[in-house]
Amino acid sequence: MAANRLRRAPVPAPSASKPGARAGSVSRNMSIALIGNAFPPLVALFSGPILAQSLGVDGRGAVAAATAPLALIVTLATFGVPEAVTWAIAKSPGLARNAASRGVLILTVAGILAMGAVLLSATWLSGNDPTVQQLILVASLAIVPNLLVGVFRGVASATQSWRLVAIERIVTSSLRLAVLVPFWLTGTLTPLVATITVAAMPVLGLFVYIGRMRSLDPRAAEVPQQARVSGLLNYGVRIWVGSLSGILLSRLDQVLMTPFAGTYQLGLYVVAVSVSELPLIINQAVRDVTFVTDAADSVDARLSSSARISTFLCATAALFLGVTMLWWIPFLFGDGFRPSIPVAAVLLAAVVLGTPGSIAGSGLSARGRPGLRSISLLVACLVNIAMLILLAPTLGAMGAALATLVGNVLSSNLNLVFLYRTFGINPLQFYGLRRHDFTTLARFIKRMTARRRRTVSKPAG
Repeated sequence: MAANRLRRAPVPAPSASKPGARAGSVSRNMSIALIGNAFPPLVALFSGPILAQSLGVDGRGAVAAATAPLALIVTLATFGVPEAVTWAIAKSPGLARNAASRGVLILTVAGILAMGAVLLSATWLSGNDPTVQQLILVASLAIVPNLLVGVFRGVASATQSWRLVAIERIVTSSLRLAVLVPFWLTGTLTPLVATITVAAMPVLGLFVYIGRMRSLDPRAAEVPQQARVSGLLNYGVRIWVGSLSGILLSRLDQVLMTPFAGTYQLGLYVVAVSVSELPLIINQAVRDVTFVTDAADSVDARLSSSARISTFLCATAALFLGVTMLWWIPFLFGDGFRPSIPVAAVLLAAVVLGTPGSIAGSGLSARGRPGLRSISLLVACLVNIAMLILLAPTLGAMGAALATLVGNVLSSNLNLVFLYRTFGINPLQFYGLRRHDFTTLARFIKRMTARRRRTVSKPAG
């Protein structure tokens, strides 16, 4: 069978020139990525209440209605190019400058076209609200810079510069809070100020990567297909369909909530989403590092172990949040957001149930089969849209949450099926915990504890 041939094919050992060989411990990279991924949602826990209490449910919904199209368009216009750049460099580090320059060119053109699309659709996206329409137009100015940040981040990830990726996320999310707080304290925080802050702060991440981009090796004289414009688009479009479907699963509901259910329901839903994104910190860190590591050196046991550990940690975090949010959501966001609690519970379940297949999808992309991951996400997206249209007008935020739950479960299990059919990895290996997983967790905690002790002891020295 083709699956057996693919699975049994010998995998070359990583050479010293490959990122996987230079990176050191995979768990160390995951811990660094975890720290970087943690900051945006943690900052959202602070900035969310500021926006909610300063702007009210309707004002918070207006800001969400303005910035949701930005998040959607930034994914629509990538065509999978950042992921293609990462994959090409992970395979051949010497192509970093070639792949990066071509990625920047593609996304600059795509971003300009995307801005035009937003301008044409702003009236409909705003629900014919002139104020919201103005906010959407302001947010659209950040489309091109946000796209370029994705390329630079892809280069840093592929070259195992995870500290830079973490610094970028820490700096941009911290600056967002630093800008909002003074306006909040002086009572001058408006939907316009909030929209500009949310849209513009990620753009500052470009400056974090300038040094890394300048230090890349000179362009290679002979560029293989994978690093050319056509090669990047070939791989990128295959993974882009999945990325697009994934962002639709997670963001389209926010874009359509205003015309379907109004800004009040959107305000509730945004708070619930911000809570459910906290366990994703873990999953995203594991997924990002797994993609680069598995592209350089594919190991079935490591892939399935990463999925099991990620699911366990996500489930633990979701359980803690689900129990405690009964108290802290009304306290942080205000009593008017209490109806978002059951919505957040459904979204937390969606995150946990989708984790095994998320890591499996990363494995498919790393092994050169991003189209299969895209198929699973596309099918789930179509189901999600149908349920959103059916449930959101009557159930509001809860209807959108139920649609997300069904979509996540469907895409997750389809990824596992495709991975089994293509590479022969049993889907059951992605569930539960094994003795080796507990050993890996123990070693990881030991390393983190030792690192923390070294950090604390440095000032004393």
